[in-house]
Amino acid sequence: MTSDTGTYTIQDVYFGPGLEGVERGKAKTLRVIALDFRSVGIGSNGNSGPAGGALVSTPIAASQGTWDVKIPIGDAEIYADGSASFNVPAQTPLYFQVLDENGHAMQTMRSWSTLQPGEHFSCIGCHEDKNTTAQSPKTTLAMNRGPQELKPFYGPPRGFSFPKEIQPILDKHCIECHQNDEKRPDFRVAATWDSVEKPFSLRGDAIHDPVAKRYWSASYLNLIAAEREKPPFSGRHNRIVNWINVQEAPPMLPPYRAGAARSEILTILDPNLAPNGKTHNDVKLSREELDKLACWIDLLIPYCGGYFEAHAWNETELKKYEYYEKKRRDMQELDRENTLRLVNNKK
Repeated sequence: MTSDTGTYTIQDVYFGPGLEGVERGKAKTLRVIALDFRSVGIGSNGNSGPAGGALVSTPIAASQGTWDVKIPIGDAEIYADGSASFNVPAQTPLYFQVLDENGHAMQTMRSWSTLQPGEHFSCIGCHEDKNTTAQSPKTTLAMNRGPQELKPFYGPPRGFSFPKEIQPILDKHCIECHQNDEKRPDFRVAATWDSVEKPFSLRGDAIHDPVAKRYWSASYLNLIAAEREKPPFSGRHNRIVNWINVQEAPPMLPPYRAGAARSEILTILDPNLAPNGKTHNDVKLSREELDKLACWIDLLIPYCGGYFEAHAWNETELKKYEYYEKKRRDMQELDRENTLRLVNNKK
């Protein structure tokens, strides 16, 4: 741990209702994700669901997608006894996902946490009652081995961008067949993947959303079965890409409620999950490509990896965002310097 980091320690991810009913040993890694918040509102869309409706300013996903830019920081190993300990960037809003052997999220933290430099935070389990005390005084494997450095997610931390992470996969493996944007997918019925005619487009052609003030791609809108008739464009959970609703009911969700593990796109493209090991059109994706597809769904279908990406702003709006973004970054740096000065003075 350094003056720029903090440490989280988990005694047993299987303790508590978060992984209730999940077989011990199934949880393999814990993904750490940072959030980057918008500096000012330009354009909008919304989300709705059991928790009600919400206006989303400067959206980075179509309606019904995630609110904020998601930055996968890296993964920590969950040991055989369910424990984990790992260092994270300080003064950074973070949340966690428990992943299975396929890299699919079993459970997702639906709030966020942040640590100050040098701070150590521990919890007993996954979504356990905060008044609960430890069940056993035994020393965990994580405590014996010390905090891990996170394993990067295929490169340095960056905002997850559909054009940069997912579109290259589609360009390489899919668009030879999937190139007809006049055909819209209907994922309510089966067998849309193996149509004799050229199926719906998975090309990266830009489509303007004048209300959200974004350019989404045809591939993105088709995979999320978006309604384009009346902007802002709204995605619809479907059997191919089945993400957790941002406005899902507030009580804790059961493990595997939705996400990559409940999305047919992984079932038909991952040979470990496809019936008889036969993938759709015998497409062969690498482990990295499969992990990125799964991550995209489990991050709740982000499109932009930063608030400037794919914008459809005029010059005045662009200058407005640049002004407030610089102001925010300057204040963040000032806060960081003041915190480190306080920490160092106490040593």
